[in-house]
This record gives sequence, C-alpha cells and structure tokens, in this order.
Amino acid sequence: MKDLKKRLALKNPTLGEIRKAMNNVYVHGQRQGLLPRTQDGNPIRFVRQSLTSDFEPVILTLPQVLNIFDNLDLMRRTMVLTDAATALRVSEVLALQWIDLDFEAQLIRVKRAYVARRFGPPKSKASKAPVPMHTLLAAHLLAWRKETLYPANEDLVFPSLRLKGKKPPAANMLVSDYLRVAAEKAGVIAPPGTFGFHTFRRTLASVLVKMKVDVKTVQEMLRHQNLKTTLEIYAKAMPEDKLEAQGMFLQQLFSEDNKNSLKAAISTKDLENIKPLVGSLQ
Repeated sequence: MKDLKKRLALKNPTLGEIRKAMNNVYVHGQRQGLLPRTQDGNPIRFVRQSLTSDFEPVILTLPQVLNIFDNLDLMRRTMVLTDAATALRVSEVLALQWIDLDFEAQLIRVKRAYVARRFGPPKSKASKAPVPMHTLLAAHLLAWRKETLYPANEDLVFPSLRLKGKKPPAANMLVSDYLRVAAEKAGVIAPPGTFGFHTFRRTLASVLVKMKVDVKTVQEMLRHQNLKTTLEIYAKAMPEDKLEAQGMFLQQLFSEDNKNSLKAAISTKDLENIKPLVGSLQ
C-alpha cells in the first residue's frame, strides 16, 4: 500500500476506499468458492491503512467570499453564490436547468450531475434530496435569468456560450480561469489543490456550525449520509429550519458590515417584489 501511495500520490482516504473495494472483491471470491474461506484466503485482511487525511482545507471568511464575488462576472458570481448558499456540488450546479428551480416552493431539485463533461445521476441517494432556495438566493437567480441568453425552462442555468448553451462550462476551467483568479485578487492565499468550489461547501458548514445551527440541519443541508445512528434514523430537520438556516447565512453575508464589498446583482426593488418577479418569469 505504501508503494502504491508513492507511485500514484494518492491520499489516505482514497487508499482506504481502495482497500475496502479490494476486500469486497476477495470476500466475494470466498463466498463464491473461488478462494478458501480462511484468513489466508483474503490477504487484504492483513493490510493496514490509515484513513487520516493530511489535507488542510481552506475556510473562507464572509468578507473574503464577498471579495471573490466582486471579481466575478454576473453569471459566475451567481453560480458561486448558488454553490456557497446551498452546498451543492459544482457538478450539480452545472447540471441545473431552470425547470429544476421551484421558486414557489423555494426548492432546488437535484436531478442530475455533470461529471467528466457528461450528464449523469447525482452522486448518491442523499444527493437527490431537494435543496432549499431562500428568497435572497432566488432573487439573484432571477436577476441572472433576465440577463442570460438561455432563460427557457429546459435551458441550463449556467450554460457555456462557446457550446451554444448545450452544455455547461468545464468545472476545472472555471476554477483555474476565473475562481482562483478572483480569489487571488481578493487576497485569498491557497496552495494548489486546496481551493475550488468545494471550498464554499466547507465554508457554509463552518459558518452554520459557528452560528450554532442545529447539527442535523447542517447535515441535511450538505446532504451527507452519516451522522450518529439516532440522528440519522429518527431525527429530521424540518424544511423551514433548513430554509431559515440558509437565510441566516445569506443575511449575514449581505449584512451592513459586508454589503459595501459586494457589487449587487439585484436591486432592493427586486427583493421587495420577489413574488411578482417570480410570477412573471415562470
């Protein structure tokens, strides 16, 4: 396992998943009678592999988030805001169509993901759970819908103009050509490989925990499958709790202390008249 790690430069958690997969292969062979049902029949049993990661994630402050927004154009700023407020994976954000945004129910329905330049299913069953869409986020999305060349229900929310709206831009190009550049202009210092769209997912979780949002609500907002058994099986965060938590995050993000750092994409009138605005675009 050490030689494999050295050759492939894989991290401990990834090596742990490889060990788990290989163990399943040997166990299946034993179950089918292809290997002896002894300890020697499964050599993976003797392989030790740490699951501890040495990866140090970047967690942003709210002023840093706003400064990054300032250095992005309207589409990419709206994209990053959607990612930051919902904890959607970038593959899920890029796959969104306007029809997936239910403005009346204040939900984003996750139906697909865009991975390796192909559309496919979401990562897991938990990933298919609808995501709350607070009024503040909805207003920004609707403002972008008024500007995009592709506002129809079946169109992508964040399309590639180069590909004539048929597909979204590639995530790695968005990070290298726009997001990382915006972060550097905002003074965010991040070693290679430590900064990307996932940074905003971690930042949301950290901010909500700091704000003492119920941990079950945070877990469900991030659509993680695991917590303690009791919480996972019996406790459920109410939809209004998740909506309120997202609103708390957005309101603090756009608070008086921070708003001067943001080039607003929406007007106060849009916020005050969100319902008529929703109705006119549906």
